[in-house]
Order: sequence, then structure tokens, then C-alpha cells
Amino acid sequence: MNITIVARKGQIFDQNPQKPVDALLRARLLRGDPGEIAITKITRAAGDKRDLLDEIRQSAPDVFITEDLEGFEMCTLTDAVSYNLIHKRQFHFLLKDHIEDEKYLAKQLSLVMTFVCPKEEKAAEYLEKYPDLPEVIAVPMA
Repeated sequence: MNITIVARKGQIFDQNPQKPVDALLRARLLRGDPGEIAITKITRAAGDKRDLLDEIRQSAPDVFITEDLEGFEMCTLTDAVSYNLIHKRQFHFLLKDHIEDEKYLAKQLSLVMTFVCPKEEKAAEYLEKYPDLPEVIAVPMA
């Protein structure tokens, strides 16, 4: 299984890209032998607004993971979130209390997206604030 992770340079998933994979395996949201998982990490520095779609597609992910909506500011010509164009299973971890690009959660989002919070209370808060999110779940980050 190929997993691509997009993270901000210096953040949790940049320093430990195995962390979200382990959390998803424990929660049984990923199937397969952990030894057969290949991780591609794509990082951006603060202020780096390059379009990552080609880089993500070239990594040929089976699963796509982001940390705190990294890259959600990339939009199509019709102002849709560009990640809607990636037709692979997506897990978007919402770890910080205040996420810079949270406004993108109000846009129409692909049904292949799952938003992951470390606590049930935070998941319920996002669902209340953004009732049209495709899926919001709580998965402890041990």
C-alpha cells in the first residue's frame, strides 16, 4: 500500500510520518500488513504555496493523508478544493485547536475524505460547525 502524507515542515507528521499511519492501523481504518506500507512524505515550508497535485499524483497513493489541512488553499478555477480531484481514500487529521485554513471545511468536499480528530469532543464540534463534512471521526494519536 502506498501512502502519501502532506505536512508543514517541522510539524508532527513531517517529523514522524509513521504516526498517522499507526493511528489508522490501530483504528482498523487501514488494512494490510504494516510491513508492506510505503510512505511518501511531501513537506512545505510556511508560506510555500506551490501546487502539490502533480507531486501527489506522481507518488501514486492508495491513501492520502494531510495534517491540519495543509494544501487545502489550493483551489481549482471554479474555486473548489483541489484535493477533490484526487480520487483516492483521504484522511485529513485536524490536530491543532485553531487551524489556519479551517474556512475550507465549509466548501463542498469529496466523499472520499475523512476528517480525523484526536478526541470525540473535537469531532463533534467540527460536525456541528460544518454539518456537510463527508465524515468526521475520532482516532486517538497515542
